[in-house]
Amino acid sequence: MSNGDVRSFVARLEAERAAFQEFVELLKSEENALLQGDIDRLAALAQLKSDRLVELGQLAHQRNSHLLSQSLPADPSGMTLWLQTNAAVAPTARAAWERLLELAKTAQQLNQSNGAMIQQRLVNNQKALAVLQATANHASLYGPDGQTRTSSTGRPLGKV
Repeated sequence: MSNGDVRSFVARLEAERAAFQEFVELLKSEENALLQGDIDRLAALAQLKSDRLVELGQLAHQRNSHLLSQSLPADPSGMTLWLQTNAAVAPTARAAWERLLELAKTAQQLNQSNGAMIQQRLVNNQKALAVLQATANHASLYGPDGQTRTSSTGRPLGKV
């Protein structure tokens, strides 16, 4: 493998690390939006996250293709072997690879936490909706004629 190929691979590895860093920042923004209940921000972040995931997938595919072209496994063990084989660039590449792995773990944790918050909000919204629907089905306060109606489960409003 030529020095240019090695440098190109290290540059792509660094680009993948940078993209993961941006993805983690998006997840942190999503976490803040969830905590603040900023639905509009969540919608915008969903598209940004989707775009970033596509980019991360492409970068991982390029990395794995390169490892396979070197007859190495397309997994972390293949990266370890590649780093051992390319000692001249190993410090730079190893730092990028280790940071990428740390960022992937952080992204996974943030994504799980955000997913749990979203799930809890969904449950709360479903409960609130059920209460509203039950109330609407059981007690109409006014009929079509504008007069109060009695509910089958209680006394009329305004009556003692």
